[in-house]
Amino acid sequence: MQIFENGDKIGNYTVVSFIKKGATAESYCVAGTDGKNYFLKLFDFESIPSALLFDGKEVYEIQLCRELKNENVVSYVGHGEVRKGGKIYHYLVTEYYKGQLLIDSIKQSGLFSPEDAAQVTLCVLNGLNYIHSQALIHNDITPENIILQEVGDGMLLPTIIDLGHISYMVMGRPTFFVEDLMPFFRAPETFKGIYTPKSDLFSTGALFYYMLFGKAPWETELGDIKTDKRKLKEAVKEARRGELIWETDDIKISEIYQRILKKALAKNPDDRFASAADFAKALMEMAMPEEETDGNASVASNEENEQPTTPEHSTELAITFKKGSGNGFENVAGRDELKEQLRKEVLFTWQNSEKAKKYLLEPVNGILLYGPPGCGKSIMVESLAEESGFNYSLIRGSEFGNIYQPNVIENMQRIFAAAAEKAPFVLCLDEIEFLVPNAMDESGAVSPQAMQFAALMNGCSEKGILVAATSNRPDLVDPTIARPGCIDKAFFVPQPDLEARKDIFRSHLKDRPCEELDYDELAKMSDDFVAGDITETVNEAAMTAAYMDVPISQKLLVDVLKYKNPSYSTRTTIGFNKK
Repeated sequence: MQIFENGDKIGNYTVVSFIKKGATAESYCVAGTDGKNYFLKLFDFESIPSALLFDGKEVYEIQLCRELKNENVVSYVGHGEVRKGGKIYHYLVTEYYKGQLLIDSIKQSGLFSPEDAAQVTLCVLNGLNYIHSQALIHNDITPENIILQEVGDGMLLPTIIDLGHISYMVMGRPTFFVEDLMPFFRAPETFKGIYTPKSDLFSTGALFYYMLFGKAPWETELGDIKTDKRKLKEAVKEARRGELIWETDDIKISEIYQRILKKALAKNPDDRFASAADFAKALMEMAMPEEETDGNASVASNEENEQPTTPEHSTELAITFKKGSGNGFENVAGRDELKEQLRKEVLFTWQNSEKAKKYLLEPVNGILLYGPPGCGKSIMVESLAEESGFNYSLIRGSEFGNIYQPNVIENMQRIFAAAAEKAPFVLCLDEIEFLVPNAMDESGAVSPQAMQFAALMNGCSEKGILVAATSNRPDLVDPTIARPGCIDKAFFVPQPDLEARKDIFRSHLKDRPCEELDYDELAKMSDDFVAGDITETVNEAAMTAAYMDVPISQKLLVDVLKYKNPSYSTRTTIGFNKK
């Protein structure tokens, strides 16, 4: 039975119609104050197991969906909390797409041609390539979760929807329900609790096969055993011992497509494509006529579209070094207490080696700056490198890839070796949770890759290397490296303070037509705002001023601040409070 009726309010949205009910959530079509329809997913917060909550206080799906922006992935609009009948509900709002689910399209219009199926698969791979670049896994690529979005002129844009099973890498115990996953779209290793980007590639291969044959690879009737995990696993395993059908009276698949599908559907993950980009490249090069590849917005079709997060395609890794110079900490507005901490507790022993020896002080091996997104951790760590006066390099985890992808460990070994040659050196690892995600299984076993990375970090200071890392989610960093000897000290970076907010307002407004402004008032009204919130505030006020053809005024800015809420409040922020 649905919780909200048509016409009810959920935050700023009005329920238009009920869509479906799941294990812990209901879906609705809702109308916004702008008159547009949106998709709203309502979570029964009290019924969700703590394993599915971030720090026990926020639904993982909401937390992760907020950071995804790609043309082939459902678009985040907003989220919030609502109470009804004494219960708390969290809700996620995403774009409402006009179109048809892939499963419904096949039921109504029939199977796809290999060429059309390949085009849909390329779009799915483009979305997955982006998701994987964020160190995330979708875990539920099926025809029920792909919508053929109508984008005008009869064009359809396949879009990945429903992020209910999205997660970071899982090596033993899933952080999401698995009972509702479609068994024959699941990779073999997922039945052992292992979910990686390559398990998504298996599911995408199964999706491709489904579009050609109308059923998943090796699909058989399971009857009543779907709720019995052991029997389900054995039934799927037994079915997959048989030969896969490649031809029927009505359907014949070319050798080229068979080769691609066999690689995507390999039972051993090591035999599959190395990445979504590799899978897409195979489709583009082997399955598409050359003249049709021009203009396709797909991954790996040309150099511009290749993501820097798939270093497995490079035998040589270009490493850029900079010399620490410039303004150092002066680049960062405010943060005086944190700057002084870093000078005293980190840089002092590195910059004063003789005095450190006299007092028997060892240089810090590694540090971690952590806190909510948008609080200036990246600029702070780069400013620290400049302040040191040493050589330094900045590696962004979300762009570089993670240690479980091919060649990433080897590339990191080269980087550490090159840094040692140019010591003293500050190696800045931005967003380290993407580079070294926690993949410990439920027994606490450490992965070989994490051990290799820890070996690189151990004793760095003896080689003249200071590792300076940042993280939005320190709880997701592999604990093998989040310990003394690798990371010796952690510093919390909160939202910008009053002086910093004043400077951020000034920097965003200095080149725009403005009346005389009271920056003290703006800074006080923007308590808890991160830099991105202030940027949005200024842009909204500037848009209104431009439309009215008047200078940006204090009133316009104040009007925006009155209704704008901070992205991460010190009163409600999940998981970042300083311990």
